[in-house]
Amino acid sequence: MKNILIVGGAGYLGSVAVKLLLGRGFNVRVLDSFLFGEAPLEEAKRNPNCELIRGDVRDIGAVVQAMRGCDAVVHLAAIVGDPACEENKQLAMEVNRAATRMLVDVARGCGVRRFIFTSTCGVYGASESMLDENSELRPLSVYARTKVDSEAVLLAAKAPDFAPTVLRLGTLFGLSARMRFDLVVNLFVARAASMARITILNGEQWRPFLHVQDAARAVLACLEVTPGEISGQVLNVGAPSLNLRIRELGELIVTAIPGTRIEAMANEDRRSYRVSFEKIRKVLNFKCERTVESGIREIFKAIRSGALGDFTPGEFSNQVAIRAIAQAAGNKASPPRQIAALQRAEGRAI
Repeated sequence: MKNILIVGGAGYLGSVAVKLLLGRGFNVRVLDSFLFGEAPLEEAKRNPNCELIRGDVRDIGAVVQAMRGCDAVVHLAAIVGDPACEENKQLAMEVNRAATRMLVDVARGCGVRRFIFTSTCGVYGASESMLDENSELRPLSVYARTKVDSEAVLLAAKAPDFAPTVLRLGTLFGLSARMRFDLVVNLFVARAASMARITILNGEQWRPFLHVQDAARAVLACLEVTPGEISGQVLNVGAPSLNLRIRELGELIVTAIPGTRIEAMANEDRRSYRVSFEKIRKVLNFKCERTVESGIREIFKAIRSGALGDFTPGEFSNQVAIRAIAQAAGNKASPPRQIAALQRAEGRAI
């Protein structure tokens, strides 16, 4: 398994995964619309084992071109996050669900043997119990529902010559070449660094967190075992210590960034879930290497050093990106130009 196609390889997780796989000697092909440009893969582009294909995941021609000659597919392309999906539900359905079905069909037609799909622990919805891969799925958002549907499509395609695997990721955090500040850990650090305060809604709800580097390592771990070991498997990705209440996350921010003030507010969001990661430890001997504390420190250091530059523009928010796509379609502007306009208009959103 040397030739890997990463669909969505220029994104927050994708850019990290591309770098990791190239470092392990894989030939990596990226299919991406490059909505934010190719900058996140600037280093990868100089590697002779990396190939970039510009194309929409909904375009069967681009997908067929990208699939040819590949041994495995890592499907990361999606409208990611609840706010982004709520911004344009139709687009979310097309990209997150319909495109997955097409990708699976094309992959099987092209002789791809292994297909890794990144889902989310958000499919569990809300529960007071510790949840594992056999727990009931209770998706409470468009984003989670599209992931549940895509999981079903993928697992139903399992065959002797086609090995699908689903990775249910915790809420990501940490530094990436295509940074995001619409993720709760990253957002809290940005607000603490720039405003010395964070706002916590409710606070008692549980979330499983996962560093973006560990998410990429989980993808690598799947590629380095024989297909039969994980064919048809669903694996939660994370660690017990990364199950935290949002209130506890706020306390970690205050410890790491002294002087930060917490403002508590109530809202109607009651999503709360703790997740077991015992299965991935047993199946892949996988353990997370990064903690939430280390992620907070690295982001804060990058902001303070100026390495992130101006970290407030809309390019760091998937919701703003989806709004740009919709507006570009309406006024015939290109999505990148529309994003630039929204950056200027909404740059102070954080």
